Amino acid sequence: MAGASININILMLKINSFENASAVNIGQNLLADWNNSDKKTQGFGQNFGDDSGFIGTRSCVDDRDQIDSPSSFQKVPIL
Repeated sequence: MAGASININILMLKINSFENASAVNIGQNLLADWNNSDKKTQGFGQNFGDDSGFIGTRSCVDDRDQIDSPSSFQKVPIL
């Protein structure tokens, strides 16, 4: 018996934005040496979608950090 095949049909794929080392991959992929560091300070968050919005918002952010996102990356050899 042969291996079962998998079929995936996506009628419509909509990608509004890429953030934070995002990827859309099809087929066999090797994603190596990816690094990401991120900090978001948002008083009202995020709202995604078609015809979506904020009405009459008020926000306040108290961010007293001296260093927001300390990070360091060291490459490790791939064997």
